[in-house]
Amino acid sequence: MADTAMKDLEDFAITYRDDEIVVRRAVAALDERRDGEPVVRLVLLVLDPAGDTWDVERVRDLRHALGQRASELELPAVSLTLVPVSEAETVDAFAG
Repeated sequence: MADTAMKDLEDFAITYRDDEIVVRRAVAALDERRDGEPVVRLVLLVLDPAGDTWDVERVRDLRHALGQRASELELPAVSLTLVPVSEAETVDAFAG
């Protein structure tokens, strides 16, 4: 069940639409925080921002949408990491 929910969360991330943040790949993993509470670590491969970085409000909107979807799927809280496509050494994490 958790594997299916994690895949659904990854698919949701990939299909999320925003004018500025375009998700190319998503990898979710169940982990524990330092306090022992479960957390979903979600790493997103995204197109590079048009400027120096992504707009904070848009990242908040993305984080909120992913958190809502995780809750609907009965998954724990989401820890989000955005990785720009230009960071070639990190792209290997998405191979597979």
